[in-house]
Amino acid sequence: MAFISSLAFVALLLCFPFSVNPQLYNYPIASAPASWKNSPSDLQPMVFYGEYANSLLLRLNVSHGLSFATGFYYLPPGNSFILSIYIISAFDEYYIPPQVIWSANRDRPVRENATLQLTSTDGLTLRDNDGSLVWSTSGLNRSVAGINITEAGNLVLFDINNSTIWQSIDHPTDCLVMGQTLEGGIRISANSSSTNLAESQFYLTLLADGLYGFLNSNPPQEYYYYRTTNEISNVISNRTVDKSMSIKFSNGSITMSSALLTYDIPIFHFSSANSIQYIRLESDGHLRLYDYDYDYCAFQWKMVADLLNLSNCDYPTVCGHYGICSNGQCTCPTGTLGNYFKPVDNRRAEIGCYAVTNITCQDENHHLLLNLTDVYYFNNINNVAFNATDEETCKKACLGDCKCKAALFQTTKGNSKYGKCLTLPDVFSFKNQPDGYSSAYIKVQGAPSSPSSSKVGLGAILGSTFGALLFMLTLISIYIVCLRRREEAEDDDIFEQLPGMPTRFTFEELRAATENFVKILGKGGFV
Repeated sequence: MAFISSLAFVALLLCFPFSVNPQLYNYPIASAPASWKNSPSDLQPMVFYGEYANSLLLRLNVSHGLSFATGFYYLPPGNSFILSIYIISAFDEYYIPPQVIWSANRDRPVRENATLQLTSTDGLTLRDNDGSLVWSTSGLNRSVAGINITEAGNLVLFDINNSTIWQSIDHPTDCLVMGQTLEGGIRISANSSSTNLAESQFYLTLLADGLYGFLNSNPPQEYYYYRTTNEISNVISNRTVDKSMSIKFSNGSITMSSALLTYDIPIFHFSSANSIQYIRLESDGHLRLYDYDYDYCAFQWKMVADLLNLSNCDYPTVCGHYGICSNGQCTCPTGTLGNYFKPVDNRRAEIGCYAVTNITCQDENHHLLLNLTDVYYFNNINNVAFNATDEETCKKACLGDCKCKAALFQTTKGNSKYGKCLTLPDVFSFKNQPDGYSSAYIKVQGAPSSPSSSKVGLGAILGSTFGALLFMLTLISIYIVCLRRREEAEDDDIFEQLPGMPTRFTFEELRAATENFVKILGKGGFV
């Protein structure tokens, strides 16, 4: 048993780089005033298999190597950088790509030689290489003594008494880290993609009656909610902001608390962290939990939980605009009116669909509604729908509003006549769910018809018909001529085969023999 334990210990040594490199750095604090230029010659460059960052602060964690740093993170493929907080491996033999958990200027990247200044009056000021102002923490109420990146990944401006003046966790972007709290009314907003860190249309926020996920359209459309107990729901009748509400990311759970609650409510449970965990709201609307994987010397980040617990078809953009999701497969709307929609890319159905003919408000009289049965929308129809109405009124409401792109009608169970109506100015993904309670009506542009166009169409039909008949008659005539020639040839063959018949000569043979019918070949033969 002792031998086996020794082998396991040796294997662990092989996985972890315990031969600590003397180039390891630990520089988590800087005093004001200070200035940093986004240049490898001025900062500590760190390369991670094609990705790199120029770090200005680093809080070393010697226990497992995963450390928080602040610096200029490179955005491939262009010469763009964002001032960010990221998780890195401090052991240079095992560099992993940095995991960005916060950024100051994700909607406006800077270039090489941009500068970050730390002053006692304005705190942090970020300027691009042309001197233009990009981002700052100005408006502070106390003098800044310095800056610190903490063990929890929080970037803090502190005063001479070491009290916090400003901190990054109060201004989250798309992530939460362990120990972080999200207060009522504050958002986390997803990046546009894994390579484009600009803010996208998905955001998560805490309102007075629970946690909500929204698609930031006009108006915002809800796709997820976790409401609190009836104790709060009875007190709060609308979606106001309650500053006493908060959720906290702890090791193994996320809990919700409020002044109106007698106890904290656990809303998500997951496995405890191996080292550092973080939660990211991603560009597809999923809220995913990531942990660093040490198993079998893997040394990589892995997704360990998809926290919202929705099916793929419940997400607003799973099949793009106008797409219909059914068992994870995406299709475009079809109906008896014709094919008004086509996939954006035939090889990638999840991108969505586009209208073959664009809808124009100048031709409202020719708007039609394409009926889709057993189709649901990701939005909770009870929150933004009309009052109880009938299906025809719902359809007319959409046809009468040029901004309406689709109408959804959901009947009350047991009552097929009345229900809820939702009109949509923007159409995202639908979900197929055959239960007979919901229908969608998508507005399409019908082609206008006029008397002149009808005449042209009739003339074209008559001309085509006449041409086809003429072609058939020509074929029949050619067939008859060929048939007659073949019959004559067969008669000639029979005549030549009769015994005692005189020799037959062709016209050319006779003309040659008579020298063009001048010479007489003979006379007589009959008396």
